[in-house]
Amino acid sequence: MITDEQLYGFWDSKEQAGIITCGEVYPESVLQGYQSGEVYRFGGCRVVWHSCGFAFMYGIPTAKDITQISYLMHTARLEDRRFVLFCENERLGRYFEMNSGVKVEKRYFFELAQDKSGDIILPENFVMKPIDASILPRLDGRIKPSFSWDSDEQFLKNGAGFCAMQGETPAAWAFSAAVSDTQIDIGVETLESYRGKGLAAAVAGKMAEYVLSIGKKPVWACHSENIASRKTAEKIGFEKVGECSIIHL
Repeated sequence: MITDEQLYGFWDSKEQAGIITCGEVYPESVLQGYQSGEVYRFGGCRVVWHSCGFAFMYGIPTAKDITQISYLMHTARLEDRRFVLFCENERLGRYFEMNSGVKVEKRYFFELAQDKSGDIILPENFVMKPIDASILPRLDGRIKPSFSWDSDEQFLKNGAGFCAMQGETPAAWAFSAAVSDTQIDIGVETLESYRGKGLAAAVAGKMAEYVLSIGKKPVWACHSENIASRKTAEKIGFEKVGECSIIHL
């Protein structure tokens, strides 16, 4: 078994080990009471596990802590839950990767350049509507408020979103996937039959405009291989500001 002394070799700096700079809106949303999640306290660190499955580690873990965090990952899979650990230290990511069944990938993070979103242009026959209690149950697909909010009531109280409608059909939407005192992470989805029309950029631009209007910072993140998401972000004025490893089974 690896010792604590050997484990510290995976950190570039003990002093900086617990600083979260990418994706911090997710653990903050739990710690500040906007969204649901769990907090685990170990010997040298704590892990904040957002209800959407994203997990963030504060502090400097011991070897025992790493073992317990790995156990959480396996337990989550048995319970059919997501546990995706965000890690900004590549050396520690490589330590996890040495464990059988653990996969390390990259996630990119974006912020809106110059606090300005792109033009919001909807194609003909589409209208923009706020996501309310009547629209929420009609949203289809994987990336929707229920992905990161425990209930419609919780989302309607602390979140917001906008939907491009064609008649009574929600075609594309953008919403607050995570909310903190200072930031809102934007989630976006377009139904497959409506893709290629610029709807994602339109609803995301509207959402970014809303976030700015309430004095918060709009942020965006996607898997490094999600080219479509990255292009949508850049289309409305987001710029890449960082990246980190994501560790999962």
